[in-house]
Amino acid sequence: MNRLFSGPFSTHSQRVSAWERAERIPGCDKAVWRCDAEGRVIRWDDYGDRFSQYGWLLNADPKAHWLAKALGVTPPMPLHWRGERDAA
Repeated sequence: MNRLFSGPFSTHSQRVSAWERAERIPGCDKAVWRCDAEGRVIRWDDYGDRFSQYGWLLNADPKAHWLAKALGVTPPMPLHWRGERDAA
């Protein structure tokens, strides 16, 4: 039910879920630095910050089945905000 209303707990759990799907960067702190699917570097604290060099957003998995996309049950994937802008 919380997911339907985009409560604060669902947003945080989606961020954590997406962060775990991001690729780790060898030699960097995995809790702070990751790469999105396009290879762009993202930083945990810069979620939603479009003015940051490392800002990122949640995006649906482009490889997910079309029915899952339609129902909104695709797992969130992290995407650098520039990638989000290019996709639009």
